Amino acid sequence: MKRIAGLILTAVFLSVLCIPCAATDTGRAYPGFSDVAEGSASYEAVKLCYERGLMNGTSETTFSPQGKLNVAQLVVLAARLYNLQNGGGGTVPDLPDLGQPYLRFYDEDGNKLIFFTMEEIPACNAVGESVYIGAAYESDGSELPETCKLEIGFEGYNHVKTFQGVKESHQSVPGTMNQGYVGTGYRFTDPDAASFTMLPGIQYVEQYKKAWWFPAVFYLGSEGVMNFDGELVYRASNGNNGDGSGYDPAVRFSKDNATRALFAWLVERSAGELEILNETVDVPDVNPDETQDAAAILRLYQAGVLTGVDQAGNFGGDKELTRAQAAIMLARVLDPALRVRPGG
Repeated sequence: MKRIAGLILTAVFLSVLCIPCAATDTGRAYPGFSDVAEGSASYEAVKLCYERGLMNGTSETTFSPQGKLNVAQLVVLAARLYNLQNGGGGTVPDLPDLGQPYLRFYDEDGNKLIFFTMEEIPACNAVGESVYIGAAYESDGSELPETCKLEIGFEGYNHVKTFQGVKESHQSVPGTMNQGYVGTGYRFTDPDAASFTMLPGIQYVEQYKKAWWFPAVFYLGSEGVMNFDGELVYRASNGNNGDGSGYDPAVRFSKDNATRALFAWLVERSAGELEILNETVDVPDVNPDETQDAAAILRLYQAGVLTGVDQAGNFGGDKELTRAQAAIMLARVLDPALRVRPGG
């Protein structure tokens, strides 16, 4: 029972933590990288991405425009982009102290009902777009009010989120990890509930928290942009755990070069809603019914962020991404004036 509760509730915790800060200007003066010539195709894009705090150079004087972006670098860029697009300054928040997650139930007047740590939750499950959290066993639930407010967070961490719950009796399904639980709890139907069980669990945090890129993964997961295992790792490993012998993100993320397909999937999710400039797009090698993440790719074409890799307009999703190419496409997200319009 505790294992399922832990996995689901950990996902709940991670969905509420990182609130973007107020808009800021990084104020970074572009240093004029020696390997990005003024007037070149990527000059303005590199300059903008640097000034906004989205991309850095590979040294104080060079950008390495033809260098490849690896998966780890792309994930960090996506997290910075998400922060910028939501009023921040392109900062990836540090990991919180993960040792003391809690759930606190209050009545509508703000009076304490029940406080739990993760290990104390009697039952939890996700059904459709809602989450049920047990609050009391059958003998203890009669006095609970019909509605409650639930606060979720970590001890000593400032970011919390509250949800409105409705009282509901529950009997666990025989054969499940919660078998034997009969009691009263609350069902939460917040629109974000569908993603609660898809975000990084504590087992991933403990395994990867020392990786320099994991705060970006945690941040994007906590904001509901993507989940770590079922989505990011799946795509980074080409859907089959790489060579079949196991895909270890701690090793592979910093070694495997990012593809244009992975870039499109992450950036489309991180950029937020973008204005449609090109209603009709024809991308020969992107089949809406067969190509993975075709919808995300086509939306970036429609928004004037993506263009083809050849005269035919092919996307080239399996091609590796250079730093200059990434800068050009990211700059189009940051500045609508740079986006490609019909006939452009």
